[in-house]
Amino acid sequence: MKFLKLLLLTAALSAAAQAHAANGDDDVYEEDALQHSLDNAPDETAQKEKEQALVLPPYPKDENLLEVDVARYDFPYRLYIDTASLSVGEDRIVRYTAVLRSQSGVDNISFEGMRCPSHEFKRYAYASGGRFHTIEGAQWQRMRKTRQDYFRRVLADDYFCPLPGADQVAGIIRKLRRKTGEFLQQDM
Repeated sequence: MKFLKLLLLTAALSAAAQAHAANGDDDVYEEDALQHSLDNAPDETAQKEKEQALVLPPYPKDENLLEVDVARYDFPYRLYIDTASLSVGEDRIVRYTAVLRSQSGVDNISFEGMRCPSHEFKRYAYASGGRFHTIEGAQWQRMRKTRQDYFRRVLADDYFCPLPGADQVAGIIRKLRRKTGEFLQQDM
């Protein structure tokens, strides 16, 4: 019985191949259709170009800073995120102000964007003298596994990505507060 089924299947496949050949269609594996769908697929580069216009946040205030634990990576700075600057745009880029504080109390402040799916970041501006200064020609960069990008990887893996559902900013802030021990009153 199995032999008969195998014979019928072989005959059907052979007939289909002959029908394609008779029609002058030598694309038996439909590679043209596959190429057509690949050619017409949304271009990731084009989507990346639809980035929202840059709007710099106000200079961070101490009362809006939440500390993020990066000590487990032997990171030499304390990391704070300015919750007032945190946003998720229609372009699905998480934007935030990061404050890296050295052991001597010196702050290195930057306004950055993060693309979760591609693990990329862009440093839009740095702060000094109480205001932000844009970085001309800032480019998207892959987060590396080097010490200088540890804090970004922690933000991506533990707090920002994947983006939470409904109110994305509130969801990220809840994650930040839960993991840092600062629970929102409504979470209790």
